[in-house]
Order: sequence, then structure tokens, then C-alpha cells
Amino acid sequence: MIGISFYLNDRDAKQRLVEASECGVTRAFTSLHIPEEKGDLAERAKELLHVARDCGISVYADVSKHTPVHLGIESLMTLSSLGVSGIRLDDGFSVEETILLADEFYIALNASTVSKLEIEALLSAGLHHHQLLAWHNFYPRPETGLEETFFQQQTDLFNELRIPVCAYIPGEGEKRGPIYQGLPTREKDRNKCPFTSAVDLYGCGVTEVYIGDPYASSNLLKRLVQYQENRIIPLRIRSPHIQGTYSVRPDVSRDVLRLVDTRSVKPVLPFHNL
Repeated sequence: MIGISFYLNDRDAKQRLVEASECGVTRAFTSLHIPEEKGDLAERAKELLHVARDCGISVYADVSKHTPVHLGIESLMTLSSLGVSGIRLDDGFSVEETILLADEFYIALNASTVSKLEIEALLSAGLHHHQLLAWHNFYPRPETGLEETFFQQQTDLFNELRIPVCAYIPGEGEKRGPIYQGLPTREKDRNKCPFTSAVDLYGCGVTEVYIGDPYASSNLLKRLVQYQENRIIPLRIRSPHIQGTYSVRPDVSRDVLRLVDTRSVKPVLPFHNL
């Protein structure tokens, strides 16, 4: 699945949710772990959660034990009625509290830091695979994103345990402050084309890819949804002879994508033959 991220201090968040929904996006991440955000921003959180719910977008949120106070709600359980489907718990929650919350929400484990022993302890305590997600961090500061081998080891660990894995790619154009350097999980994706990074993450065993930055163009979202649904990669090429939908040859080359059924019996006129 492909998802976006929205943030309470983004004045365009409502519009971004609506546009993402129109492109076929059905997932979103936000942070409700907001110790410094009160007053109008608390109402803003409720407003945006209602917008997401009305757009058919399932929201997964960072939360802490202080979240109910800051949002003016009775308990974390109330988030379910506001449209939150899954929660990523901050430190301070006991195993018993986690199990209780898992009856209402998907529980997102920190895929970038949790060890196999910690996961097995949660499973032994009564949590089930279908109640869990493995959610990698994003890394705002350049050079702090995950190294590829470590990322793959962590991702493989959760796949072996049949727990879906989520990871982030940067957005296009506008980046989130205060550093404005993109929000990738892997450092290698910080300055890459987001679409290319998403395709690569899917190939690494990631189940859900989220755009960490607040902005993603409709064009990018539509291409990502198209790839998610049909595994189609749009290619821009300069040729009047090759257009349409093609398959890649089964014998994978190192440096090129070789397409099947591109030969033509029509004459190819000379062009730019210096």
C-alpha cells in the first residue's frame, strides 16, 4: 500500500488529504505525540482526523500517554471513533496496556530498533501477528538514515514473523521543517526519485510505503498507486515506435530493462546518425 503523511501545523493538510484520496490513496500517517501543541492544534487534529475518515483514509498515528490530555479526549480508545486505525506507542506503555490497546488498534512496533527477543516477548505475552505492524522510523537529518544492510536485516526479521513492514520515502518539492532535507527511512533514498525508492522498497519486502514529507504531487501519487495495484512502471522514452504496455524479459540484466515484444517489421528511418 501507499500512504501519505499529514501534520497538524501544515495549513494545507486538509487539501492534501482530499487530493490524495482522489488519487486512490487509502493510508496516512500523522503524529499525535504533541507535547508542545495545544489549543487550536488540538482541535486541528480532530478536524483532520474527521477529514481523513470522510475521505476513506485509514490513519496511523504516533501517540503517547499524554495524547488524550492534549487532544481533550477521554482516552486513547476514543481515537478509534475519530478514524485512527493503528497507533505507534511512545515509551512508557506496559505489555498489559499494549495488549489492551491491540483489541482496538493495530499496534505499530518500531521496526528500526526493536529486536527479535522483544518481539517474541510480546507475542508470548498474548499479542498476535495480525494485530501488529513493523514501522520503520524516518530520519530528518542527513547522514542519519538507515544503512541498507541493517535495514534489510530488520525488514527480513519481521517478514519471517509474518508482520507487515512499513517504511518512508521523501516527498517531492516542499520538505518538512525544521531541517527541510526529506524524511526517508534509508539514507540512500534522501535525494533519489521517490517513485524509484518506493519500487525498491517493495522489492526489499516492505508492505506499505509512506511519503514522509507533507507534499506529494498528484502525478507521483497516481504512479505509486498504479504500481501498487498493477506493478506498472511508467517510462519516458524518445521513440515513435515504442508505446503502450510491455513486460520485462525474465532474464534480468544488470544495467538495463529489456522489454519483450518491441520488435517491429516496419522500417525505422535514420535519425541523428552522426
